[in-house]
Amino acid sequence: MRQQLGQEGERLAVARLRQEGYRILERNVRFPAGELDIVAQEGNTLCLIEVRSASSDRWGGALASIGDRKRRRIIRAARWYLARHPSPLPEIRFDVVAISWGAGALPAVQLVRGAFVAD
Repeated sequence: MRQQLGQEGERLAVARLRQEGYRILERNVRFPAGELDIVAQEGNTLCLIEVRSASSDRWGGALASIGDRKRRRIIRAARWYLARHPSPLPEIRFDVVAISWGAGALPAVQLVRGAFVAD
């Protein structure tokens, strides 16, 4: 069930990103340091996007599920990615697509540009 929600969440995230004008470059890029859910381009910006889903707001919802440890893993994966795919784009940004699955309601999809920065 959890894996199905994750896959459906990524599908919804890609649809939202395309609607917002992003060009999807890669999905589910795995490295020893972690995974990048979506790599995309918005204008002159390379966007490294984390997709989070939550079925309730009990623990703060999808956005709250990205703690310091998760951010560090994403940043490490981003460094691996950039070492192998040097970006010709002048800017790099970490975005998040948060999906909240309400009981019986349509899921709410929230896009947060520049959700966090690399230290």
